[in-house]
Amino acid sequence: MYFLRFSKSVLPCLALTCGLVTANPKTSPANSDWTGVLIDLSVLLSSTAVPEPAQPAGVCQVAPLPAIADPEAREFEDALGPVTSGLAPAMSRALERFQELVGSAGGTFVLRSAYRPPAYQAHLQQVWFKWMEMRDNAEPGCQLLRAEVRAEFMGHHLIENQKPVTSSDHTRGLAFDATVLMPRIARLRKRPVSLDGLALLAGVVRPDIVRDPVHYKLAITRGGHTSSSD
Repeated sequence: MYFLRFSKSVLPCLALTCGLVTANPKTSPANSDWTGVLIDLSVLLSSTAVPEPAQPAGVCQVAPLPAIADPEAREFEDALGPVTSGLAPAMSRALERFQELVGSAGGTFVLRSAYRPPAYQAHLQQVWFKWMEMRDNAEPGCQLLRAEVRAEFMGHHLIENQKPVTSSDHTRGLAFDATVLMPRIARLRKRPVSLDGLALLAGVVRPDIVRDPVHYKLAITRGGHTSSSD
């Protein structure tokens, strides 16, 4: 826009000046040199390309999280708490038993996640990957999206160093996530017990205590095998 206004206001004046100077028979050599400068300038201005408009400030170029299209996944997203109805019968019994044992030993048990349908597991993967993309983004225009993705990431209790896998114990109904707090000295029937000791009594184990301390799976599945995928 600046160039167009400049061209409309300046170029006609330059052309008129050049015409007047050229038409004057008494023009001195100095004036002739000045005329050449004006002509060169007008040619330069007329040949200058209009620059591309800059990207508007405050516009984030990162794509938002994909919307949840699957009805079952949408239902799980809107649920007020973890869904246990899809757990295998043995897993349901172990979960109930574990809660009872923790309470008897004076601990607290908060269930964070249980069964997840495959489409919902895929949504968790998308949230994890998007947060990995956005967590170090400092662009002013992307801060609203970054905050939204972070809230989604934290709301699902995801862990940065633990990517949700496609095929999970959760999607098979063989695992749950729970935050369990135990007294410094926990006792069951007057005997000292540990968190993982109680878990094993209930029939569940933590396959990766360091990286995923809230993840519990059924200790023994069909055929005597165990699974460690989250």
